[in-house]
Formats: sequence, structure tokens, C-alpha cells
Amino acid sequence: MTSNSVAENLNMWDQAHAWPEDGDEWKGQAVVCGVPYEEWKASLVERLILPYLPKGGAAMEIAPGHGRWTGYLAERAGRLILVDLSPTCLEHCRERYAGRPDMEFHVTDGRSLPAGLDGQLDLVWSFDSFVHIAPADIAGYLADFRRVLKPGGLAVIHHANRRHETLWMAGMRHWGPFWTYVYRLLSIGAQERIDGWRSPVSGRLFARMAREAGLDVAEQFQRWGENDRYGVPRHNDLVTVMRRPA
Repeated sequence: MTSNSVAENLNMWDQAHAWPEDGDEWKGQAVVCGVPYEEWKASLVERLILPYLPKGGAAMEIAPGHGRWTGYLAERAGRLILVDLSPTCLEHCRERYAGRPDMEFHVTDGRSLPAGLDGQLDLVWSFDSFVHIAPADIAGYLADFRRVLKPGGLAVIHHANRRHETLWMAGMRHWGPFWTYVYRLLSIGAQERIDGWRSPVSGRLFARMAREAGLDVAEQFQRWGENDRYGVPRHNDLVTVMRRPA
């Protein structure tokens, strides 16, 4: 897989990946931070969910997978909409969170959001998904963020953060293992032997696309907590918080 296309993402998350721990198999960020996984998860909820979702608010989670973060969002939201390009992932979430009348499920095309939600949401949220999405498809989502968010509503998105000056080299991933390795070294660094299938996106590019979609970029960060104890440093990832202008 090299292009981070919708088709590749659908095949990976709907068919190829086994989801052995319903998403909790991805402990790498906690490992790089040097903290226990459950402690890292709790810090993420405290930093990336609670400050941005008002109690009883309306939220959307894009690409929930098997619901790794869904329960934390559902505890706070009065209405939670799950959107995923994988029908099997949505069905798993439907079964896992059965009996929740405040939860809705929509299959997406991997680049846009459902109709009929204009100006209804306090928060759009996604973790461990946009890191794999191609820039053009991210731009499609961002345009819809402005549509579905209430004035002043927020979007919190975890995404890839390759070095901006190397984005034009992304085609090297099509040239075989050696050049894929070279591109990883240049765009992310030598932290690991893999790049986590990160898309060719930088923090600067993501912020520019957000502004072009009519969103204000409130903050971008990689670390949080006392002495930056927690974060998403693996593969040099980033979190961007955006706001629909009031």
C-alpha cells in the first residue's frame, strides 16, 4: 500500500486488519512516551475529548474502527454520530454499543460527511484515522466540517506530520522498498523501521487546507501533560484543533 487511497483504506480496515484488541493493539504512542498504555489513554481523554465536547453536546466520530474511543465520547455526548467507510467496523460498533438511542451510524465514501447535518454538531473528532488519509480526501472532509459544525463548533483531528519540505517526494513510495525507506528517513526520521503508513501530510499543509475550508486553526500540538509526558510523538504525528467561525 502506497497511496493512502480510499480503496486501500477500505480494504485495510474492512477486510485485512483483524482488530485483535478492538483498536487497543495500537499501543505504540504510549511506548514512545514511556508511560503505561492505560495511563496514556486516560491522558488522551482528558486532553483531547473533555475540553472540547460540552456535556450533552452533539458529536461525530470519524472512523471509530471497533470503538476504541467511542465509549469515552458517548459518556459525555447527548448525541453521537459514528461515520466510517467500513461497514463491518460500523456493525461491530453497533453491536458493541447496542441499546444506545443517542448513537447513529453512517457509512461514508471516505472523503465526505452525510447530508442533513448542517450546523448541528458541537464537535467533530477523529484519532488514528486521518494519519492514513490522502491529502485530497482530507480536504473533502475539512470542507464538510465547516458545513456540519455549529458556529463556534470544534474539530479535533489526529493526523500525519511529515516534514513539509519532503512532501513532494511522496512518489518515492512507489519505487520499491529501498526508496520507501529513504522517504521515511527524510520525511519522518529514523525513529522506527516503519512509517505507520502515514499519508504525505504536514502540519503546515493540514493547517492550510483547514483555512481554505473556512475553518480557524485554534492550535496544533504533539505533546501534553506535565513536562509533556504524553502525546503522539510516534511517527512525528500531530493534533490539530479547528473552529468554525461564529
